[in-house]
Amino acid sequence: MDKEVWLLLFIGHVLGDFYFQSSSLAKAKETSVKKLRLHCLLYLVAMVGVTLAVFNWSLFSVAIVVSVLHFVIDGLKFLLTKYVSIKKDKNATIFLADQGLHILVLLLAAGYIKIHSIEIDYVTGLEFLINMFDLDMEHLLSWILILLVLVQPCSIVIKKVLNRYRPMNEEQLDEGVPNAGALIGILERLFILLMLYVNQFTAIGFVLTAKSIARYNKISENPQFAEYYLLGTLMSTLLIIISYFLIFL
Repeated sequence: MDKEVWLLLFIGHVLGDFYFQSSSLAKAKETSVKKLRLHCLLYLVAMVGVTLAVFNWSLFSVAIVVSVLHFVIDGLKFLLTKYVSIKKDKNATIFLADQGLHILVLLLAAGYIKIHSIEIDYVTGLEFLINMFDLDMEHLLSWILILLVLVQPCSIVIKKVLNRYRPMNEEQLDEGVPNAGALIGILERLFILLMLYVNQFTAIGFVLTAKSIARYNKISENPQFAEYYLLGTLMSTLLIIISYFLIFL
């Protein structure tokens, strides 16, 4: 039950910080207090929303506190980026530090719930479905969380971290079909996730090999692109492996 609570909290965070804000809102909140408040309101909706499944006043209060602290952290980030001159190549560092603080808050919240032995019970309708289909909620929530993580969060982390290594000449990328690269990355992580789940670790090498063959000409002809491509592939693989072991084990 303890794990189900922190899974719910992390699902709320991922929804609120990555899915309940568009790329335009994410950019606008860096310079607009109004947009920052909107983001934090949507985050609150996400956090409170996940607690409705197991409505408990103590857990509801924790969700409110987590949302308020999210606003404080994002507010400090807003002030930092507005009044302190920060080099463009440090954006990834700030983003990772920001997410690290949010995760720390979630872990502290989960620890508080564990220490105070806050019991949760799923609402009547959901409890009925759980019993009817004999659902393992911890397993189901784990899958929901990791599927959410491998799409938006992983894509954004990779994009921000690799931005400083992006080839200066955009023509060197020649990405082909618009947004195909991002979709390929998502499918790649999904395949790796499934192979990890069924313990077919050697099969992971096949998808990475197939991906490399598709880009062989550019990799062999353009060292800068090859390094950029290799970093992206390795980071994508590493993120999903780490996420899998943290969530499922």
